[in-house]
Amino acid sequence: MDTCTHVFQISGIKIRDEKRVLIQGIQQLDGKYIGGSVYQHTCTHLIIPQVLSSEKFLAACAAGKWVVTPDYVLDSVKNGSWLAEEPYEVAISTGSSAAFYPVKQWREKVASGRLKGAFQGWRVLLMVQGSTRRAMFKRLQALVLF
Repeated sequence: MDTCTHVFQISGIKIRDEKRVLIQGIQQLDGKYIGGSVYQHTCTHLIIPQVLSSEKFLAACAAGKWVVTPDYVLDSVKNGSWLAEEPYEVAISTGSSAAFYPVKQWREKVASGRLKGAFQGWRVLLMVQGSTRRAMFKRLQALVLF
C-alpha cells in the first residue's frame, strides 16, 4: 500500500490564487492537500507565510510536524521533486540579525521520541475571550495533551 509522505495543510494564506498555486504544486509532486479550517493530525507539513497564532500552527508545532513557508512548495516544483525541508522551516524573528527556531527544536524532540506529548508535565491556565477561541483551545487540548 502506498503512503503519501507529503500531506499538507495551509494556514494564513487568504489570497485564492496563491493558495491555488500551492495546491497545484503539491499535487504535481504527488503530495496530498487536506483542506479545512481545523488541524488534521494526518498532515505531515503545514504551510504558513509567517508565524501565526492559529489552531493549525499551534497543533502542528505541538505534534512535531514540519512547518514551512510557501517557498518550500514553489521551489520544490521548480526542482521537480521535494527538497529538504530544513531551509524552509519557519523561524521567529527576534528583531536582530539572529533568528530563533523553536518550531524546529520542538519537532526534533518529538521526532527523537524524547517526548511523548506536547507540554508533557505542564499545568497551564489559559484565559480566553470569546466562544470561537475557547472552542479552538478545547480542540487543541484533545489533540496535544494525550
